[in-house]
Amino acid sequence: MKHSILIFGLVLISFCPAFSQPALKSSVYDWEKLQLKKTASGGRIDFLKSQTRSLEMFEINAVTLFPGKENWNTRVPDATDYLIIIKEGVAEIRVNDEQKILGEGSVIVAGEDNELTIQNHDNSNLVFYIISFKPFGGSIKTVSQLKISPLFVDWKNVEFKPSENGGRRNILQQKTSVLKELEIHVTTLKEGLPSHAAHTHPDEEIILIRKGYVEETIKGVPFRLGPGSIVFLTNDDLHGISNSGKGECEYYAIRWLTY
Repeated sequence: MKHSILIFGLVLISFCPAFSQPALKSSVYDWEKLQLKKTASGGRIDFLKSQTRSLEMFEINAVTLFPGKENWNTRVPDATDYLIIIKEGVAEIRVNDEQKILGEGSVIVAGEDNELTIQNHDNSNLVFYIISFKPFGGSIKTVSQLKISPLFVDWKNVEFKPSENGGRRNILQQKTSVLKELEIHVTTLKEGLPSHAAHTHPDEEIILIRKGYVEETIKGVPFRLGPGSIVFLTNDDLHGISNSGKGECEYYAIRWLTY
C-alpha cells in the first residue's frame, strides 16, 4: 500500500503545474533601491530573472565597466536575443565581426549564438543594460531559416519627432532572431503632462526611464520612479504614465511579439 502511494505521489509531482515557475506579474524596479554587486571590472545590478506569459525566460541586468578594465564578453545563448541599451558612457561593441563605437542612449540587438564583446571606450564609467528574451518553444528557426543580422542603432542618428506633449524617437520595429517583432521607441514628456490615458494592450511591455521622473500607475496604484528604473507590465493590467518631475522626462517603451 505504501509503495502504491509513493508511485502515485511521484506521478503527481511529474504533472502538477505548481512546480513550474509562475509568470512574472507587473512590477517596478527602482534604480535607487537596487544593490550594485561589485565585480573585478566594475559592478552589476540584477533587476529580474523570471518566466513571463510570453517568454520562457526574461532577464534584465545592468553592467558597469570601469575605465581601463577588462572587456565584457559573452555568447548569446540558443533561442535567445540580447537587447543592449547604453545608459551612460561610450562603448566599443563587437558582435561577431562587426564593430561599432556607440554612446549613451544607443541600442544593440544580438541574436542567438552571436559572439558579443563590450569595452569601455572612455575615461568615465560605462553602464549598459542587458535584456534577455527567450520565448517558449525555441527560436524562429523552427518557422524560418532567415538569418537576422545584429542591429546597431546610434542614438545620435535617431530622428526626434516633436508632439504637443513632448515628442518621440522610433528606435526599431522588426523581427529578430527569436522574436516575431521587437518594437522600441523613446517618449519625451513635457513637465507635468501624461503620455496617454490608462490602457491595456495585447502584448507585454517594459518601460525604462532614461531621464527625469515619471509616475507609473498600475491598476490605479502610483509609483514614482527616476532615471535607470524599470517597469514590467503584463498584457492585461491597466497602466498609465506621466511626467512627475521638473523639466522633461524620457523613457524607452519596449514591446515584443512571439510566435
